[in-house]
Amino acid sequence: MKYLNRLFVIIAVPLVILFMVSCTPDLPEDVELAYSNLPDELDYNIHVKPILSDKCFSCHGPDQAKQKAGLRLDVASFAFDDLPESPGKVAIDPGDLNGSELFHRILSDDPDYKMPNKKSNLSLSAKEKAILIKWINDGAEYKPHWAFVNPEKPEVPEVGDEKLIVNPIDNFIVQKLEIEKLKPSAESKKELLLRRLSLDLTGLPPSLEEINAFLKDSSPNSYEKQVDRLLASPHYGEKMALNWLDLARFSDSHG
Repeated sequence: MKYLNRLFVIIAVPLVILFMVSCTPDLPEDVELAYSNLPDELDYNIHVKPILSDKCFSCHGPDQAKQKAGLRLDVASFAFDDLPESPGKVAIDPGDLNGSELFHRILSDDPDYKMPNKKSNLSLSAKEKAILIKWINDGAEYKPHWAFVNPEKPEVPEVGDEKLIVNPIDNFIVQKLEIEKLKPSAESKKELLLRRLSLDLTGLPPSLEEINAFLKDSSPNSYEKQVDRLLASPHYGEKMALNWLDLARFSDSHG
């Protein structure tokens, strides 16, 4: 019995490995390299949708007047359904690259078959191709628009060097630094900190008077006072409104 078990392992394991390798399509070298550097888990709204929106939705999005081949990639039910002009084929078959037309078309060298179409003057980078491929391979999960997804408070990760922690946000930064085996930069000079803070909150650089006032302020909460000052500025409201309108893809024109 032991001999038979060993024989089974010797024969079966290589066959399983061979089967798995044969079912995994070969990728171009640049795409394979980009694939190996992707995070373990992709988020549709963060990683995938921006690519589809910028490179695919112009021909395969919600605008029926501009849809090509009757294909929509913005809605899962359409993306997973049979292609109107190619019955039996689907654009995306979750978990099956070979069965997904999108996979074959973004890697094709045939100008009449490759997507995005050459007439669109759009192209996918190796990283963008890798993201779409990994997304399909992982199950092609669609998610609602980020505005309709309930925020979840993540667990604060533990880090090795607690001396670098001032508030819980630092835990996430330090964790990433430790994963990448990087050391944090030295704390910046006050005038540079104020410039960064002002640009982040108002989109405007600080004036000389504001810089000098900050440099002369030796109180322990001098930085916090600058934050409060900038948050009270009308320019903060203008900056935030601009950011939100950009995220909502607002346009006064046809875009």
